[in-house]
Parts: sequence; C-alpha cells; structure tokens
Amino acid sequence: MFSKNQTNNFTGCIFALLLSIPLMVNAAKTTYQTANVHDFPAMANDLGGAGTLIRTKQSAHARLALSGLDSASAYTIWWVVFNYPESCAAGVGHCGLADLGDASTGASVFYATGFVSGDDGAANVTAHLNSGSLPMGIDVLIPGGLKEGNGFGAEIHMVVRSHGVIIPGMVAEQIGTHMGACNVNACEDQQALGFGPMD
Repeated sequence: MFSKNQTNNFTGCIFALLLSIPLMVNAAKTTYQTANVHDFPAMANDLGGAGTLIRTKQSAHARLALSGLDSASAYTIWWVVFNYPESCAAGVGHCGLADLGDASTGASVFYATGFVSGDDGAANVTAHLNSGSLPMGIDVLIPGGLKEGNGFGAEIHMVVRSHGVIIPGMVAEQIGTHMGACNVNACEDQQALGFGPMD
C-alpha cells in the first residue's frame, strides 16, 4: 500500500516520464535513404553499387557497397554537402557541380574516408559525419561542413575518387588526401551517389 505522499510522488514521476517521451523520440529521430551509384560526372549510368545514408538531426552515416572499381587500387571518398539545396540552380534534389561555387547553397566538399579495393574491384565502406566544425587534420576542398541541426535538411552527395594502383610506402597518402600520389598515378573522380534532403 502506498501512502498519500508516495502515491503523489509516483504519479508525478509517471507524468514527467510521459511528458519526456515525445522529446526523447524527436531527439532520436532517424531516417534511412538508399541510392544507386552512378558514373561521375555524367551521373548517367547505374554502376551496380549502392549506398545507404542514415540521418539524424546532427549527423549522417553512410554505408556504401561499391563495385566496378579498379582492382587492388587506392580510393578516397568525399562528402559533398549542400546545406541549402533550395538555392541550387536546378532545385532541391538536383544540386550539382555548378552549385559548388554559389555561396547561397552552403556547399562544402571534404574528406570522408579512404580504402583499397579488392582484387574483384569491389569494396564495402562506411563514413560518419557530425554537424558543426569539421575535424582537425582532414583534407578540405571547400570549407563549411554540415550545419548544426541540418542533418535532415541538407542534400548530401558522395564522390568516389581513384588514386590508381597502390604504391608501396604511399598507401596512407593515397587513401588519405585528395591529391595523394596523383603526381605518380592518374587520379580521377569515378563514381558518385546523391541523397536528397529529408525535410
């Protein structure tokens, strides 16, 4: 048996818990998107690979299954973030290269991850991005990053860049920087995929 004070305390705790549930659910909202991998820059041909982007208000996490890559070669992957896709010339869901130079799109390009492809030209890769300031030390081509609280509103693309066959003693550079070993091997952006905003 509860005393009157115990009952009031118990009821108050339950009421406070119920009020907090919508706030916790909203804070933990997660969305999932999938996209096919295309050739770059034409984005015309489906190359057989695909990616999933898992979003929260403050982050994005990508899981990519890539195929059609050069065998046993070095690659980097680059985040391309359009924080204000409504300002892109072709509209939301269609941001492109021409929009990178337009400050109104809030565009940013920076390192996501690097890897070495398998002998079969395939790879499974993950990359994580938090909103706010970019981590110190990563290669940044256009500064900015994902704006605070804009995990659902940004249009996010990923570009897969080849750095050629692996070179002993240079692999870390090849998979860690935009121009890694490009003075030795021919580097090129080979594949890309894009995820429209979820707002």
